[in-house]
Amino acid sequence: MDKKNYVIAGVFLISIIITSIVSIIHSEHDVHELMHILTLFTTVFLAFLSFRAFYNYRLGRLLLSAFAFLLFGVSEFIEVVEDVESHEGPFSINEIRDYFIIGAIALFAIGTIVRIKK
Repeated sequence: MDKKNYVIAGVFLISIIITSIVSIIHSEHDVHELMHILTLFTTVFLAFLSFRAFYNYRLGRLLLSAFAFLLFGVSEFIEVVEDVESHEGPFSINEIRDYFIIGAIALFAIGTIVRIKK
């Protein structure tokens, strides 16, 4: 890994830590909002990695993955804004839907890992 990658990973981790601490301090439902914030950062990071992989390998499906991760990120941002305004119990239908969305993001991330043969 070159120096640029370490800087990118460092900035990403520092922003996650700062946002997580702010979320925990200022939230009534800190664990739930933290879950959405971490998923938001993860989707943005995966979109960045997909765009970068497209730049390196020029595979069209990587662009589709990048835009899909961005759409997941937008949906997570909407969830964070919505959860600030109202919050239901951890096992309500809306919360269960959130868990399925996060699971889909995780499965999609695992499914987009491509082995490049040299």
